[in-house]
Amino acid sequence: MRPLALIALLFVAGTAYAADSCLAIIGTGNVGSALGARYSALGHPVVYGTRSPQSGLVRELVRTSGGKATAATPGEAAGRCATVFFAVPREAAEASLRSLGNLDGKLLIDVTNPLKVQGGREIALPVTNSAAELVQQWAPGARVVKALNTVNYVVMANPGIAGGPVSVPLSGDDAAAKAAVADLVRALGLEPIDVGPLRTARYTENMALLYVSQFVGGRQGFDYHLRPRVSPSR
Repeated sequence: MRPLALIALLFVAGTAYAADSCLAIIGTGNVGSALGARYSALGHPVVYGTRSPQSGLVRELVRTSGGKATAATPGEAAGRCATVFFAVPREAAEASLRSLGNLDGKLLIDVTNPLKVQGGREIALPVTNSAAELVQQWAPGARVVKALNTVNYVVMANPGIAGGPVSVPLSGDDAAAKAAVADLVRALGLEPIDVGPLRTARYTENMALLYVSQFVGGRQGFDYHLRPRVSPSR
């Protein structure tokens, strides 16, 4: 795994993304907290975007994240950074995204899934295509990549507990944007795999429904490892 600090400059649609540039983490739930802490430990300035940046819980999250972690309102966090992780509950996604302001040219990594857990069971929220495609619709100028939505937050925090490789499917319409996200994924100790355009998020979001159903149902659970097929030599 290459240290994040050593990754070369990444270019997305003419915008340079430096290896040590700040990352906005929109959402301070389990997923946002895990990602923020890991990337802060890897040397990134992390800005948590939250409606209550001065609350005790958020201040403690910033303290335990260490490094250059800070907190701000969601709009302020997204405004400061070229790369934005979007990790909010699905039912709040549209309002939250629209509160971020102008995202044109930014790398927007959608970690959401069209589901929620209520009454001890998972409930899929109706979408006509995928949550990622709706995110792109709401932020048409952003470079949207679907990623990390099929990985449990505890594995994001410590990939070693999986006992082996963990795959992270990447869906997006911009090849350079996916390459940038692939490096961010590798820095976490996970294995990115490009599965195609943004519409393939329809399938990876259903992969997430499957793995969440295992945990909610009290089953053992699992992590995805997708092994690329090697074409036989001719």
